[in-house]
Amino acid sequence: MNIGEMIRNDNGRVTGYIAEPTYDFAHVFLEKVESSNERAPLFDLKTSSPRGRPFRLGALWEYTARETGEVYFSGYIESGVSGYVPLRIFRSKRNPNAWVVVRNLPGDRKRDGAKEVELPEASDATLRDHDRMFGRALEDA
Repeated sequence: MNIGEMIRNDNGRVTGYIAEPTYDFAHVFLEKVESSNERAPLFDLKTSSPRGRPFRLGALWEYTARETGEVYFSGYIESGVSGYVPLRIFRSKRNPNAWVVVRNLPGDRKRDGAKEVELPEASDATLRDHDRMFGRALEDA
């Protein structure tokens, strides 16, 4: 599910927003992490408090997709309301200076691809029961 967008402006700074019904971070920016630890994130995701103080919202690590070689970022934000929110950030196909923020829900990655599902045929009796139940509800409305 897309939950935000990041844009690189003319001076090279990347800013954007991340929002869902329970939170809305309108001014998110990236800060490069300076660390000798090889497992450290590449960027901290930051935003400003209501009083304008910057604070760390989450972190991002850089990855390369095995299938396509596309570079993307994976990480998280922490929200007091929603808790730990895993996310991925992909470059926009339409705008080379934009990235799409996607909530990474458990089970989103399907290794086997979509599976074909066959739906059972409805019997005439089932259709008559359905029409009788819902036809009356519509007539009464």
